[in-house]
Amino acid sequence: ELGRRIGALEEAAFVNGDGSSKPTGAIDGSTLGVTAAATGAITSDEVIDMYHALGRQYRAKASFLMADATLKAFRKLKDANDQYLWQPGLQSGEPGQILGRPVYTSESMEAMTTGLKPILFGDFGYYWIADRESVVLKRLDELYAANGQVAFRAHRRVDGKVILAAAIE
Repeated sequence: ELGRRIGALEEAAFVNGDGSSKPTGAIDGSTLGVTAAATGAITSDEVIDMYHALGRQYRAKASFLMADATLKAFRKLKDANDQYLWQPGLQSGEPGQILGRPVYTSESMEAMTTGLKPILFGDFGYYWIADRESVVLKRLDELYAANGQVAFRAHRRVDGKVILAAAIE
């Protein structure tokens, strides 16, 4: 349980951290990108624009990152030939694809709201994570002894940052 909680906090920081006492998240670190034009909606043209806004040299390893609610809207998009842009993974454990690139979800991504970046697209190999130390775990017996309980406190120091903004939009 402790590992799951630490993982969720790290994911939130790596995706949308502001760099103040936490990592600089991928959203803040990406300077390009397409922001939502309308609340609760995205168009197939915006997705295609986003794909081609990323430099060709980064597209081969690029993937999409979005919230699950955004993915739901995304899965309904069709191209000019009335074909869905979404392509399910063909093998077990393989992510679904949009425009031939993998799609991953994170609840730490921004909502589809005007002016925000609800979707990131890029080569996330250019988002570096630095583990400063391993998990430090303290057992707190005395604090809760009167109630017959034991508490644990965990601490982990990490950092993260987009090192090449042009690789993630």
